Amino acid sequence: MEEVHNYPFDPVIKFKQPGRSFSYKIIKEGTYPNKSSLVYTLPPNKYRIPDNYVVETTWGRSTNQCTVQCIINYNDSKPIFQVWFGKCFEYRVSSVKTATDASNLFHKHYTSQKGTKTSGIYLFGLQLKILDKVRDKKRCAHVLKQINQCGNSTLTRCATSIGKQLLTEFNEKVPKFYNVEEIPVLENIQIESVVRALDEGNISRNPYRRLCAIESHLPREGAVSKERQRINKEMAQLIPISIVDINAQVDLSEDEDIEDEAIAQEIIDAVGKGGHRNIKDILRYLVPDLIQKRILNPHHPVINLRISGDGHNVGRKIKHVMITMAILDDKDTLHKPNSYHTIILYPGCENYDSLSNIMAPFCHDLRNLKEQGLVINNIKWNFQLYFSSDWKFLATCLGFNGAHSKNFCPWCTISKSQQGDLSKEWIISKNINKLIEKNNYYEGHSRKPLFDMIPLNHWIPDELHVMLRITDRLWSLLIAELMEQGFFNDIARKIIIDEMKKIKINFQFWQDQGSKAWNYTSLMGNDKVKVLQFFDLTKILSMRRATIVRDLWNKFYELYIKMKDPTVKAEDFKNDAKNWLTLFLTPSEGIPNTQGFKKGLYQPDNMTPYIHVLVHHISEFMTIHQKWGLKAFSCSGIEKKNHEQVSYFFRKTMKDGGGKKKSQSLAIVEILQHENRNLFYNHNNIPLNYQNPKTIHIKTQNI
Repeated sequence: MEEVHNYPFDPVIKFKQPGRSFSYKIIKEGTYPNKSSLVYTLPPNKYRIPDNYVVETTWGRSTNQCTVQCIINYNDSKPIFQVWFGKCFEYRVSSVKTATDASNLFHKHYTSQKGTKTSGIYLFGLQLKILDKVRDKKRCAHVLKQINQCGNSTLTRCATSIGKQLLTEFNEKVPKFYNVEEIPVLENIQIESVVRALDEGNISRNPYRRLCAIESHLPREGAVSKERQRINKEMAQLIPISIVDINAQVDLSEDEDIEDEAIAQEIIDAVGKGGHRNIKDILRYLVPDLIQKRILNPHHPVINLRISGDGHNVGRKIKHVMITMAILDDKDTLHKPNSYHTIILYPGCENYDSLSNIMAPFCHDLRNLKEQGLVINNIKWNFQLYFSSDWKFLATCLGFNGAHSKNFCPWCTISKSQQGDLSKEWIISKNINKLIEKNNYYEGHSRKPLFDMIPLNHWIPDELHVMLRITDRLWSLLIAELMEQGFFNDIARKIIIDEMKKIKINFQFWQDQGSKAWNYTSLMGNDKVKVLQFFDLTKILSMRRATIVRDLWNKFYELYIKMKDPTVKAEDFKNDAKNWLTLFLTPSEGIPNTQGFKKGLYQPDNMTPYIHVLVHHISEFMTIHQKWGLKAFSCSGIEKKNHEQVSYFFRKTMKDGGGKKKSQSLAIVEILQHENRNLFYNHNNIPLNYQNPKTIHIKTQNI
């Protein structure tokens, strides 16, 4: 008999014996009760039976393998043996007799073959020596008496001992944490906390002044403003902010994301000016903290940098464009907007010329990081670079066609006419080096890639936009079908609005006065997921039609969930995606307007570039970037960050208008100063919760 394990570092223990083997996954190793309560298995083995013990046991051949969860708990000094079984361990048998009795009860319920038995000792893993050793180490050296069983002399003696120990420790530690000279330091920490709270709550001067008028204990606004300026000045020495002039034009063709005309006008007035922070300065500030948190390993000095970009529409005239950097190694914070550090920020157009102009120094720094690395505190760090954004930003930075062009895919050479060919396999076949040598090497490419230091299989589509745009297409196809059949009338529109209300979505239709075309509310990401899952299609389609369309929607939602799940196998996802496309392209059967006619779903012309990427390339990216998972490249964090910046900082804060205002800061500078302060708060562990210091009087007496 043999035990194979690396316990406790790995919870799985394998037990081998001639003709049979067991695999145990230890969930709770349990402890041995006191000698007076401890129970043993029957002779000749007489194994000790633990309390509070949980294990998952697997045995049998691969074709007939069985897994159960075994639990032992003591009740009134007697062990109760439980065996939970079923796909989700939903069934249970229990015995107060022996482990073998519980095993026999399990087989009676689980197997139809009479006489099938498994030793209760092996089923519960009571023979495992490694667990025996671990439990012995955890056992207390002596039994503690309950307080109601102790006499007065014992209680007095214990209280005296504890009091002396506490007094000694208190006298040793108090000088380290409190003295009169530290009061100014504590006051400064309080003001830093207030500055951070105001920043995170986006609370400006005037509202805070009103709060100070109500609550006299709050630090005065003047002191808070002075502290904010001090932090700005300190951080400007470490991460300078520079303003650059760019050649930008206003694009009147974009739909708005921000409808506030005042905000839109303030950003338009700032066109031509952009802000920049050096990526190397930010890395020098971040890396020491990430080493201390054990996110980066100085013995394996490699940093994985993700570059992202986003252009946020403001009105119908202009965009607020930001380029950010995030450290993929800090995986647990990638969903937070503050994990994306702004490198470049400007109001203007999201076009190739503007980006090429303002990003030239940044691209030079990236190339330098890729080729030469960066020395921080005598450690040379190497860099792996990645890029992720929505389709338009990615195509622009790649010097590539738009999504509606004949050659639309940044990663392969497919054309629009080939989308419906389900027999064709499309893989990532383009090479960034070919585009560097010849910008138009592939059809659809016309300009030099801006991030030419990043290989094309590291230009990763955003899983969020895959869901958003395909959901948009599915919804627009539904509306188009209603219009085609002549059912898109006031009754149908009211039914849709009412159904949206049922699933907690604010949705409206309205008719354009000029074109007479019907428009409808543009939904946010979470609302689109609700529609995919819960919209009742039977309210507007026939039962047969609603069933097939609902099946298509459900299967796409399943693909979206699987796309973000790092445990899903890429090959399985690829097959599921192809099956979904086959369903999407279901052809009609029979002759229209006859009894046997069965209407299909959609045509190849109804496909979008995101559908092509979902079916042919997402599985490749899942394989290539399995370490991170596609969720690590989601743009939800940067989009939220961009929206927050536009909504707050450009609301009556654009001060660069001429005259006396020339000396005042741009809102762009305020945004980057805000980001510098966030780095300061995290680096210095500035608390958000603050308690006023209290005076403690210590009186000692002989005990």
